[in-house]
Amino acid sequence: MNVNRRLRLVENDGGNKIADNEYRDEITALYQGYNETLIRYLTIRLRNKQDAREVAQEAYIRLIRRENGKNIECFQSFLFRTATNISIDLQRQRARQAKNFARNHFPQGDIDEITPERTLNARQTLETLQKLLENLPPKCREAFILYKFKNLDHREIAEKMSLSVSSVKKYIARGLAFCIQEMAR
Repeated sequence: MNVNRRLRLVENDGGNKIADNEYRDEITALYQGYNETLIRYLTIRLRNKQDAREVAQEAYIRLIRRENGKNIECFQSFLFRTATNISIDLQRQRARQAKNFARNHFPQGDIDEITPERTLNARQTLETLQKLLENLPPKCREAFILYKFKNLDHREIAEKMSLSVSSVKKYIARGLAFCIQEMAR
């Protein structure tokens, strides 16, 4: 779509005041000379080319609808500053939306609340798990405990137990499968 057609579309949009005709040529030249640069700049800021195009379009619309173009010393600077402000507003709006979504869909109060019932349930689960671990073979139990409770990685466990890393992984998997199966009963 050519620039003049775009300007006519904006001009017919809702009866809003449009830039004086004397600035139309300057805005057209600005679009032709800097639009791709503006979109690249906004793509870097927003990390999304489609958003960059929309923000650039909104910046041009604001420039065209500006009532007093005489106060603008440099149209290029005004355009880039306007686009930057719009992109900041867009990022803030998206951050608010994400925060509201998280707040509405993932309520925090219930998850982290420590209640006597949860404490008792956790203690009982740990006691059951300790009894289950006693039924595992010694190497399997040791590898599982080092991995799950001492937070050692596979390589550290292999060195400590003088085993290969693949053996350690098998022991841990066997221990985990055993615990899951027994806890489900």
